Amino acid sequence: MPNYWILAVSEENWYVIKSAGVYGAPEPQRGRPIYELVRPGDVVIFYVRKKGSTSFGGKFAGAFRVVSSWFREDSPLWPDEAREGRVKYSWRVRLEPIRLGAVGFEELAPKLKFVGNKSRAHAYLVGTPANLKRPIPEEDAKLIIESLK
Repeated sequence: MPNYWILAVSEENWYVIKSAGVYGAPEPQRGRPIYELVRPGDVVIFYVRKKGSTSFGGKFAGAFRVVSSWFREDSPLWPDEAREGRVKYSWRVRLEPIRLGAVGFEELAPKLKFVGNKSRAHAYLVGTPANLKRPIPEEDAKLIIESLK
């Protein structure tokens, strides 16, 4: 059985993820690292942060299946890495699209079980992976994926 995860990204990095079929995570700061949690066969759902966004901000934008093991990379891939001249997301994994589209988080939040405190719904989108490094229920994942239009 796969686990289902939420990953929050910038809009400019979302476009790279979508076109390259690769996700990159930073070195872990505390707690279990993403490469010990998210495994091949799992499903990741991308949420695009509002900050710096022009069209996808505040929305779920796509669901992908993890199709490789995690690997380290030492060359920049994302726009913010190129601007800063350093690799920020050295842990990478290959992805295969399941469904692309857009659906607002605020539209779905009242129906999502993993969002326990509805008045502080955005708190569940923080971290790597989001939801306090916990997978979300399959039922929530299916609702999000089916809502991507």
